Amino acid sequence: MSISLMERVLGDDWHKLPAVIRKHYQLIGEQQSCLEGTMEIAYPGYLFPLIWVIHMFGGLVLWRGQAVHAEVDKTADGEILHWRRSMTYPDGKIDYFRSRMSYSAQHELTESIGFGFGLRLKVTVSDGNLLYLSNGHFWQCGSYRLNIPDWAMLGTATISEHAVSEEAFYLDFTVRHPLWGVSYYYRGNFRYC
Repeated sequence: MSISLMERVLGDDWHKLPAVIRKHYQLIGEQQSCLEGTMEIAYPGYLFPLIWVIHMFGGLVLWRGQAVHAEVDKTADGEILHWRRSMTYPDGKIDYFRSRMSYSAQHELTESIGFGFGLRLKVTVSDGNLLYLSNGHFWQCGSYRLNIPDWAMLGTATISEHAVSEEAFYLDFTVRHPLWGVSYYYRGNFRYC
């Protein structure tokens, strides 16, 4: 019997998640799902050059904004979960952020962007919330893998998904650097399309 990527990562903790969050990740085979929501995206202006470089490699959303309409399309491809995030700003500007999640170990997965760059994430469930905590970045070229500590980038990422109703959940993605404090965040409420 096939199980979803997140069910494999969480093991027995999978059943501790509220149904609205399980539905978000319950994709197997070639299934798809769609979410939409309204987000706020922010970071200190002096970090724009670094955010721009990360975005050029396929990571993060580049533009800051409030009341940003987000659509998140996910597709399962075997044991890989493909994410396509599309952000439409009030002024009509559109930005994209794509990534792939794959299994590493129990309670661990990797999220990869372009050019071999990615993030290692520890995944747990606490009080019904799905929690991710970054455990370092990496760059991989063939069999060579260079590990990059969180502090050498924007800092440590924490992601929390919290059910707000049977049809909606709140997402908070925040990055904190030991010297700069909060260096990047996006957050908002989501529903299924």
